[in-house]
Amino acid sequence: MPPGARVLIGLSGGSDSVALTRLLLDLAEYGEFTVAGLAHLNHQLRASAERDEWFCRHFAQRLGLSIVVETADVRAHAESQSLSIEDAARRLRYAFLERVAADIGADRVAVGHTQDDQAETFLLKLMRGAGLTGLGGIYPRRGAVIRPLLDVTDVDLRAYLASQGQEWVEDESNDDLDNPRNRVRHRILPELERAAGGSAHSAISRAAALIREDGQWLDELSEERFRTLAVQTEGGLELDVCSLVEMPPPVLRRVLLQAMRASASTREVGLEHVEAVAALLSGTQGGVDVPGSRVELRGGKLVLLQRRGGGR
Repeated sequence: MPPGARVLIGLSGGSDSVALTRLLLDLAEYGEFTVAGLAHLNHQLRASAERDEWFCRHFAQRLGLSIVVETADVRAHAESQSLSIEDAARRLRYAFLERVAADIGADRVAVGHTQDDQAETFLLKLMRGAGLTGLGGIYPRRGAVIRPLLDVTDVDLRAYLASQGQEWVEDESNDDLDNPRNRVRHRILPELERAAGGSAHSAISRAAALIREDGQWLDELSEERFRTLAVQTEGGLELDVCSLVEMPPPVLRRVLLQAMRASASTREVGLEHVEAVAALLSGTQGGVDVPGSRVELRGGKLVLLQRRGGGR
């Protein structure tokens, strides 16, 4: 946060976001930045959602901070967009935080992800076969969003809150073992720590940080190659096939992903789409449909023909 920054804090009412608020308020006393306000989104997913909203409103009032509270129908959004509940909640939450930040003139949005969240995310991505970008885990900063607590454990944060006499609310859904993240949290990580004879969280966090640095370097290299190769046409985008086939696979995948995202609008482009387009370069098939585009080989060019509305 640069000097003079105005920070909006995403507040759920849990120990992480409550600790984040208290810590940032303490640090703001040194005058380098200002806590501009709090924002809470009621996801309407749990019976205790109203309790959480009430807690956040009163917590803000006690601290003398303004708070923006909204309600979202996450289940309906997930169904209409063919998303998981977790993904739908994340998208709605960050869209809400971005909008509130713009409304109150905040140039940073602080959220309370911790080292525990980082370890869980890394393992979930690993089990799904993610590449370097995914295994980089949760990023300390993405645009205006910052995560100051990413190297701090839940245990340390709760000890800090206890020392301050500060309460928080517990999310009962965190104990639901039908949720993959909760199974990682309550079963896999404790077993890894017993096997390692110590904290696995910090070791996984360090690994994610190293992988993230490698992934970011490859992303920057690939973006430079994409800007050099991509030619905007009336109907979409084209890239030179000879230049593509000479690229190392990690760079090629990223260049193809960026090309498809340019035409995909809000649709998700996945690894299966990247692999399908990469297979075209062998010349064994004439074209493939991906989100937002029809991709074909034409006269030594890989051509992405954009579809109206970003549909398939």
